[in-house]
Amino acid sequence: MKVLKALAWIVAILLLVLIILIFAAPTQIHVERSVEINAPASIVWNNIVRFEKFNQWNTWKLMDSTAEYTITGDDGTVGAIDAWKGKKIGEGKLQHLSLDPYKYIQQKLTFITPFHSESDVFFQLSEAAGKTKVIWGFNAHYDRPQNVMALFMKGALEDDFAKGLSNLKSMAEADKNGPGTPNGINVMVREMDYPATTYAAVRKTVPFKEITRYYQGNLERVYKAATTAKLQPGVPCGLFYTWDEKKRVTDMAAAIPVPEGSTLGPGFEIIKLPAAKAAYVDYYGPYDKIANAHVAIQQFIEKKGKKVIPPTMEMYVTDPGKEKDSSKWLTKVIYFMQ
Repeated sequence: MKVLKALAWIVAILLLVLIILIFAAPTQIHVERSVEINAPASIVWNNIVRFEKFNQWNTWKLMDSTAEYTITGDDGTVGAIDAWKGKKIGEGKLQHLSLDPYKYIQQKLTFITPFHSESDVFFQLSEAAGKTKVIWGFNAHYDRPQNVMALFMKGALEDDFAKGLSNLKSMAEADKNGPGTPNGINVMVREMDYPATTYAAVRKTVPFKEITRYYQGNLERVYKAATTAKLQPGVPCGLFYTWDEKKRVTDMAAAIPVPEGSTLGPGFEIIKLPAAKAAYVDYYGPYDKIANAHVAIQQFIEKKGKKVIPPTMEMYVTDPGKEKDSSKWLTKVIYFMQ
């Protein structure tokens, strides 16, 4: 009898504690951890935004060796999804909602099993003096009585985030001087079918040190002539036919797409590029680091056993005159191949 009364008291106390926790525990949970990495934001960004890389350092994958991961969409772009299913970590998915290159990543985290929940996840990057500070954050709402479980989850999540960021730091710092691309910066190479395109251009063999001046000066001429001729000029490009490292010169053209059949006066060329298979990189960042994109594409084409067909193209999508933040400059680097 005394044993039953004691058990009844224990149960009553536990229920009381549970009720108190249900009403005392917050329904909002916020987790945030940070790390400073001795590597530029371009490297750190690549290791976070590409799920292929993310799955190598995040602690969730390390918890469950049975888990299977599936990446859908273009990895590293808005809308891409990293889905998983495992015996220990259950089933869920992580999706890129918005990306501010080298600065901010907004994601949606959805757990399907063992219970359903949705959370907001973010990464914030800030670079200074060659080092990058990364903040990894998590925000979620849990209705009562799930908020009690969330209360105990917070500590585990904080540990997971801290361990994951430590793994990220090790990976990014190892990549800093890694093989494959200058400065160890990796970029994603994709394939495309490039359509036949006509360009109005000025072409000449130019010393490396004069490339920027030549391009800027002649692009203005081409654009003005094409506009005057009402040719509806497109996105400006640099076309590079040769690249002589010994003589430090390049045969290049400052070019602008124009409608097929266009003509211009003396001093201008009409260049017609046929439709072709191409490998390309959407490179975000200042022009002084664009060599990384070129090296990555060259290696990609070499691994496929194909050859490069000149000219190589840099398509300057972002106008630096309108966008002052160089980390947001988009340059599409294109190599035709056969």
